[in-house]
Amino acid sequence: MLTNLPQEPNVLGTIGEFFADGGLLMWPILGCSVVVVGIAIERYLSLRQGRLLPRVVVDAVEQVVHGHAEVIAPGILEAQAPAARVLAAGLRRRGFLLADIEKAMEDQLDKEAAALRANVRGITLMVAVAPLLGLLGTVLGIADAFAVVERTGLGKAESSEALAAGIKVALYTTIFGLGVAIPATLLAAHLQTRVRRLCGAIGDAVAPAIEPLARLGQKIAQRQQDEDTHAA
Repeated sequence: MLTNLPQEPNVLGTIGEFFADGGLLMWPILGCSVVVVGIAIERYLSLRQGRLLPRVVVDAVEQVVHGHAEVIAPGILEAQAPAARVLAAGLRRRGFLLADIEKAMEDQLDKEAAALRANVRGITLMVAVAPLLGLLGTVLGIADAFAVVERTGLGKAESSEALAAGIKVALYTTIFGLGVAIPATLLAAHLQTRVRRLCGAIGDAVAPAIEPLARLGQKIAQRQQDEDTHAA
């Protein structure tokens, strides 16, 4: 009796058949999905607040606020984290006007944000390429199906069945291409939002250092003026 029960379809077998029926262009679409996954993993590992805005930068901002910019300057100028480079841009201009320091730090933050967004563009490229490959596979498959009908004639029932089957199989590549592109689009949007949020956190973290750096410049200028007065 058990042998008469209907067998459940094998999911892996069904996926394998779907992939095999789609033709050769299924492989480059699969390659697009691998690229998307690889970039996504790399970006999630890189776009961590602790990596972009390490504790040492937060401590350095506190030192600047308390007037100890000279002490932390050498270490921050050599640091590699994006937040450290933004703070270093301000430290290099200590002694300048507040607007100059603020502009230097904003420009550096814009550069860091652009670099972080650039690394997401690989995903957006795959979003465009995957459905185009799927469309190309569909067009080629439909062309092959019509070629078969042209050879056998359209009046026969088997020819109509062959045409319908050929078009169905041809659509597999478009289905697969869209199946890669849609989640990749959502993933790219999420990563871009993550970049904006982290850059905002960096800007908020280093902003308290701007005014102390400007005041430090005024103190240096006043000290130099006093020394010149005593020398005279």
